[in-house]
Amino acid sequence: MDLDGIYQRQLDEVQPVALPHEIDLQHAVVSRYLELCDLVLSVKSCEYYFRRFPFNGLPVTRHEHLSNVCELYFSRFYQFKERLKYLVDAVDVLVPKHGMQFGPFIKQFAREFDQEIHERNQIHHFKRFADLDIERVYLTGIHDIVFPNKGWKAEQRLYYRKVAREWAQRVRKRGARLDAFVDAVAEALLRGCPFLALPG
Repeated sequence: MDLDGIYQRQLDEVQPVALPHEIDLQHAVVSRYLELCDLVLSVKSCEYYFRRFPFNGLPVTRHEHLSNVCELYFSRFYQFKERLKYLVDAVDVLVPKHGMQFGPFIKQFAREFDQEIHERNQIHHFKRFADLDIERVYLTGIHDIVFPNKGWKAEQRLYYRKVAREWAQRVRKRGARLDAFVDAVAEALLRGCPFLALPG
């Protein structure tokens, strides 16, 4: 039996759902808020990337793993800031005279997470992330290659666990701060977007 093209024809016939303009604008606000919530979960999930090294026996070093997860972690804060602006744009279109002051809120976010955003910008525009503790993990790994069976592998693993634990703890703390920002956004949206109010 030849089924080539049968599914493509069915997909071509499906038209996207066209929502009324007002509902489409409301959908944009809600979906962009949910994207913010999803980003907070993405930041918090970095804790588990730090807590596990899933590359035993593969050509990925502990140093590379920590550096890459740090870079991922930092990029999430920049994404949050940009998506927050994207949400504000949607609110401005839906409710032009909402009276909410998002500018100072975005500046407060930038101040609160200045270190993370700064590191992300450095990584993106200039150089890889550098951290003395992660460099120590790298150097002990190199020593193990040059001087095998001298205790450097054990030293590297011990220090790797310490550094990973510290980063995981940092993620938990900063994730809690992000929760506070998302809660503040939710409260502002409930006050400024009448369609979110419960009827009655």
